[in-house]
Amino acid sequence: MIHFYREYVDLAVKLMDDKSEIDDVKAINDLNEIKFMVNTAKPTVEFVNSAKLLHKRINEDYPKIDEMHRVASSMVNPMRLCPKESYSKYDAILADLNSDMYGILATVLLKHGKISCIKEFIQSVDEK
Repeated sequence: MIHFYREYVDLAVKLMDDKSEIDDVKAINDLNEIKFMVNTAKPTVEFVNSAKLLHKRINEDYPKIDEMHRVASSMVNPMRLCPKESYSKYDAILADLNSDMYGILATVLLKHGKISCIKEFIQSVDEK
């Protein structure tokens, strides 16, 4: 699990609320769409399929999400890695959507020049 600096999360939200760029409005809309999906989550095939489509679109729109995962992976000591827990498709897509939200926040911080690289946004990474 990736942990982010709270002050950067709050700053990204403030920057989006200021809506100083058109990208900020898009980021707010995308975050709201993800939050709605998570808040209305149901362990059904239909939900999982809809959530996967949203996850795919968000990752296409925000390539920094993949970079965030690569950076986080490099921060984990491979000698201490535990076998990954088995997740249902439902739990896995909820985790993906949660991660997508932070990837959007990282993108906002980068676009506004508040961080110079994603690693500055990541506080720590659990080894599980």
